[in-house]
Amino acid sequence: MKRWLAPVVAAPGLAAWPAHAHMAGEEFSWWLVDPLALVLLLLVAIAYWRGSADKASRPQADSGRFRQRRWFFWSGWTILILSLASPLDPLGEQLFSAHMVQHELIMLVAAPLLVLSRPSAALLRGFPAWLGRLVGAILRPSGLRSFWSWLASPLVAWMIHALVLWGWHLPALFSAGLESTLVHVLQHLSFLWVGLLFWWALWRSRSRGSAAGVLYLFTTAIHASVLGALLTFSPAVWYSPYLATAPSWGISALADQQLGGLIMWMPSGLVYIGAALVEVNAYLRTSGRHARQRDIARGAEIQHVRQK
Repeated sequence: MKRWLAPVVAAPGLAAWPAHAHMAGEEFSWWLVDPLALVLLLLVAIAYWRGSADKASRPQADSGRFRQRRWFFWSGWTILILSLASPLDPLGEQLFSAHMVQHELIMLVAAPLLVLSRPSAALLRGFPAWLGRLVGAILRPSGLRSFWSWLASPLVAWMIHALVLWGWHLPALFSAGLESTLVHVLQHLSFLWVGLLFWWALWRSRSRGSAAGVLYLFTTAIHASVLGALLTFSPAVWYSPYLATAPSWGISALADQQLGGLIMWMPSGLVYIGAALVEVNAYLRTSGRHARQRDIARGAEIQHVRQK
């Protein structure tokens, strides 16, 4: 596993732990924000701030890129705050559409920003020394690194992402998350972790000059859109707990589900397709650069032969 990714996977994911679940029987409040989620995210922010202030974590000859990565981190962190430690979290227990907004923000906005930020060096320096040593000890075994490398191969990451996305939207599992705090915690943790894995695998594929990322994104857009369309056009409510909560917001549970399906269908599909187009452009530019380099090398070789 790449050293820089481990704190991204572990530390922000802790913020999903204290998520509220099963609002039935409780009076909704816009201020019903879980303090533990907020505290954990603040601890991550403090660790990153301390580590990024350390000059040893800054590339001497690449300060512009370092500032860009820092912007990516704080943007991703802010999205996690909005998703897990704001009124959006308890609202998601009342409305399916709000729940979908929360999940899309985690998987499609926060996760890629955190992957792009590559905050490992800063976080490790900002963590207490004992925690940094523990992370290093965990990452040291070569077998574990090989396992994470396999896990982040495009095909494996794609399959895990699809399985988690479709699995959690099965009525039994999704409803269980509304009724059980533990299941709700597992749901949020898995969405964040899979989002990080998905975008990290894409980044690795792109850094190796592979065109697999284009197919990776287009096929994800297709199957995610199919799930959204099924939710949108279903004549029945999939998740029964919302039958008791959605009407209090002036919307039927079915209309709320249709809105949530549209949120999954349209905006998320556009994100995947937009990322795929970026990958196409990057691949064409890389291919063109390699072709020019080959032409230059061939021309130099021909010139050398003629000189002989």
